Amino acid sequence: MNRLQQLSAEYSWILNRCRHRFACALAFTLAFRVLNLVLLAPVAAAILRFGLSRWGRASVGNFEMLSFALTPEGLAALLGVGTILLASTYLELAGLLRLLANDRLHWWEAFRSSTRLFLHLVQLGLRQLLVYLVLLIPFAAAIGLTYWLLWSGKDLNGLIVLKPPAYWWGAGLAAVFAGSYAAVVAWFFLRWLYAVPILCLEPVVSVTTALRQSALRSRGQLLPAALMLGVWLASAAILVLAVYSASDFLSEEILRFSSWNMSTSVLATGLVLLANAIVAVTISVLANLTFAGVILALYRHVAPPDALVHQPVAEDHQRLSMGWLMGTALASAGLLSSIGSFLAIVDLQVAEQVEITAHRAGATHAPENTIAALKQAIIDKADWAEIDVQNTADGKLVVMHDIDLARLGGGKRRVDQATLAEIQQFDVGQQFSPAFAGERIATLADFLTAMGDNIRLNIELKPHNSRDAKLLTQRVIEQVQQAGQVDRCRICSQSYESLQLARQLEPKLPVGYIVATSLGSPEKLNVDFLMVKTSLAKRQLVDRANSRKIAVHAWTVNQPNSVAPLLDAGVTNLITDDPLLIRRELDEIRGLDTVQRLLLRARNEILQ
Repeated sequence: MNRLQQLSAEYSWILNRCRHRFACALAFTLAFRVLNLVLLAPVAAAILRFGLSRWGRASVGNFEMLSFALTPEGLAALLGVGTILLASTYLELAGLLRLLANDRLHWWEAFRSSTRLFLHLVQLGLRQLLVYLVLLIPFAAAIGLTYWLLWSGKDLNGLIVLKPPAYWWGAGLAAVFAGSYAAVVAWFFLRWLYAVPILCLEPVVSVTTALRQSALRSRGQLLPAALMLGVWLASAAILVLAVYSASDFLSEEILRFSSWNMSTSVLATGLVLLANAIVAVTISVLANLTFAGVILALYRHVAPPDALVHQPVAEDHQRLSMGWLMGTALASAGLLSSIGSFLAIVDLQVAEQVEITAHRAGATHAPENTIAALKQAIIDKADWAEIDVQNTADGKLVVMHDIDLARLGGGKRRVDQATLAEIQQFDVGQQFSPAFAGERIATLADFLTAMGDNIRLNIELKPHNSRDAKLLTQRVIEQVQQAGQVDRCRICSQSYESLQLARQLEPKLPVGYIVATSLGSPEKLNVDFLMVKTSLAKRQLVDRANSRKIAVHAWTVNQPNSVAPLLDAGVTNLITDDPLLIRRELDEIRGLDTVQRLLLRARNEILQ
């Protein structure tokens, strides 16, 4: 029998087992999700919050995440969270393996017996994560060295936009190191593939013994295992893509077809939501169950002769009572979850007061961060203009985004290493369009004068280091105060320390933290608003922030079809490169009648 025939026979056995045990696997998976929701996920969140509190912050974001991870508190917190998540995955896998291996086993018995292994699975996850972490050190050091040699002192945005040879060399080397690390991790993963089956299907053994036995039994089996898992991964990806694409298409068609009547629209929306939920659960169970089937199929070839011989399960009164008890608890939890979801949907409200901010003063119709862009933002009826401010070598406050002069044609020199006169030699208008020829880099003082009473400024502080952060913050606050524009400005930054200093120097100035990625709870930071990436601007974050009187602004909103979901999430400020385009979309949404708005909100919820 050739390799293809063997593979076909293996998958035929897997699919037959999964079909036979699907109902029990569905009940087990739902029970496990409840356990994960009420116990495992809160434990992981508590570990992360404890680590952040020991570090002295409620949240870390952007470039601070690496600093947090390199501290003892951060490393311990990430190891703890990673261990719980990995043990949770193994716990579900162990239960599904038991169900597939024993035709007579009920779902509640698989659930109960698997949870008894939880401490062993925690120990297994922790050991594996520690090994992966140690393996990461040389590869991370190589990537760090690559960054230092090729990218240090250069503006990342400029590198991405211009893509000089240093960008490709750095990205290529980093990809090689990352790919090498992934290959090493995959090799260890395959060697340890049988650790969970050994722990849950064989007589009680230690975690050390399970890992050692898995490594011994996997000799000569790594390639077949990799092939089996590769086929499963590709098949699962294709199935998920096909099913969700069809589901999205049908959902849109149903909502469009039923929009002629309010009662029909509400009923159709509810049915679509229910159908999508059923599809999501079914796909999730199928993916997890077939993965367990692949692991069990591989394990059969390396297991001891008596490992898969099981004792008949007695149908006694106590076991049936346990099943009814757990089933009732699961149904109750599902009912409570449904009620909570209904209340959350009912509570959704459109943010009535939504403002528009011109990102980099408006980078679509005029050169970014220029007075010309500011004037265009005023014409386009933007409420705010967001600008980037840095120190120059001669102590001036210049409005520029990149930390170096590469995009201006000034080479690798950083902004803080050049004087204002040297920076203003560059014609940024000509580079954008001949219509703006002669436009130069402006200073903060120029913007404070040009803004007048027509628009307000959101000033982003872009310090180059800790010393520069203090000096930059002091100078910006002084100029805003001297211009008499405190009540028409706000301060934002990725530097939390700069924001706290700004609050001390001028308590009347609102301050906001910029969040591209984060760990923990950014809504607990001592700020007045959060500027978050659109992918992070979800209702849950907005509600938590609003409960602390913190507004949420979303960036960068350049696609009209992203406006409505952000309104439904409760965002109060849309930061965009094209204020005119987003203003038109916002006005169009506000002009919809009740039925149209309801359908638009439901469609956004479904697609998300």
